[in-house]
Amino acid sequence: MGRPRRSSMLTGLVTLGLTCARCGSDGAAPMAPAATGPSPALSTEPLPAAAGEQSLFDAVFRVDVDRVEAVFDLYPAERRVQAAASVTFRMRPGQSRAIVHFEPARSPSAVALRLDGVDLDPARPSDARLFSFQGSGQVSLELQRDLAPGVAHRLEASYPLAFVDAGGRFFANVNDIEGRGNEVVLPSLNVPHELARHVLAFRVHAAEPYFAVGSGLVTTRQAGDVQEFSLDTEREVASYTVMFHLAPARTHLLSERRIRGVDVRVLVPTGGVTAEEAFATLDPWLAELQGAIGPFPMPRGLSVVLTQTGGGMEYYGATTTSLRALRHEVFHMYFGCSTVARTYRDSWWDEAINMWYELAADPAYPPIEDAFRSDIVSGRSAVAVGFDRRAYDQGARVIQAVAAQIGGRGPMIDFLRDLHSRRSFDPFTTWDLADEIQSWSGASFHERFRQWLYQSPAAQATAPASSAWDWLHDVDPTLPAGPPGRQP
Repeated sequence: MGRPRRSSMLTGLVTLGLTCARCGSDGAAPMAPAATGPSPALSTEPLPAAAGEQSLFDAVFRVDVDRVEAVFDLYPAERRVQAAASVTFRMRPGQSRAIVHFEPARSPSAVALRLDGVDLDPARPSDARLFSFQGSGQVSLELQRDLAPGVAHRLEASYPLAFVDAGGRFFANVNDIEGRGNEVVLPSLNVPHELARHVLAFRVHAAEPYFAVGSGLVTTRQAGDVQEFSLDTEREVASYTVMFHLAPARTHLLSERRIRGVDVRVLVPTGGVTAEEAFATLDPWLAELQGAIGPFPMPRGLSVVLTQTGGGMEYYGATTTSLRALRHEVFHMYFGCSTVARTYRDSWWDEAINMWYELAADPAYPPIEDAFRSDIVSGRSAVAVGFDRRAYDQGARVIQAVAAQIGGRGPMIDFLRDLHSRRSFDPFTTWDLADEIQSWSGASFHERFRQWLYQSPAAQATAPASSAWDWLHDVDPTLPAGPPGRQP
């Protein structure tokens, strides 16, 4: 959340102090496994009464996360992963019971928890409970212990994960339009404004060599028969923007090149599109973006996992994407992964700005009509996951309307450059965006934003069931079939 972080960097399994809870750890007592039993019933609770958005965030999310650490032991031949993770956090004002988002806790008999050194049984209601706040679309794990304010607390978890990929890969599979983040593989808070440093380790127990790419600094070493990869975001980022992708070298190629001052790594499956095609797309695009918006915002450069078809997903300094969606996802390094929305519903503006930049290169691209009404923002709770897909169409035309009033494409790009330089990793809302527009240009869009984005359902245009841009978030990780060579 922007505070100085006081935890020291930890890398490697022994340094992290995390291992399989069933096996114990060097120098520490193992966490007790949960009692065997059925999964607890998932209740739904009304949103807490709150005086303002910040108070609602505090009541729903409860904690400020300082740091997320995890070790994933991969056993490809056995098709399983054993994970051990920890979250260091502090309680938000007025809160005493911590909440994290953690999908593996839906199977409590397979999960072991330890809070501040004391074992908890996730299957026991007096230790932990799973529930969902009405309208949030998200499962919360509440720890049934009252915690002191103003000090750091640490939750540790040990749990298995399914190794479901037939190609032997293990990778992040986030979808922000649906609101699915990395809580499926590690404990975190799946909300855009909660920024934390992430340090992850991956240990591949396999004779065949593997490649690994991801967000931030990725290093590798061989420890006997185990290949170890460590990933460090090196700064605080939203948990759902952390990417990792591990793949066997027998089916993948990893190419690296420095393009326009940016270190680029492209991981591609053999037999499909090539890294050279990605490099050819990135060369002019990185030059244009750095000239228009500013220096590339991730100091460790860009990692690209290239898919054969479909769209893509952006992460901090990384993307899983098709060649067709590559430009779109790389633009998100500026808006979406460094200039960050405060809530999921506010994420309409990073998609809208992205689409506007490309579509409004056509001078005939139309602004939104003054009479347009929608609930693109107000149609979902401030604590809900996902955002409105109308961001791609009507949202982009809202940005075009702003551009038209402040002087056209050139002044709008100047505004975006200034906004990015000042507000990177400082999450903000739609109303904050209106304030920024007015401060920079003198033009007030507050009333028009209220009409265009916050109208009641009775007064709004009907939301379309689909968009021409739906393919952009349809990530297809399917490996190409047949021998090496480009697939049709």
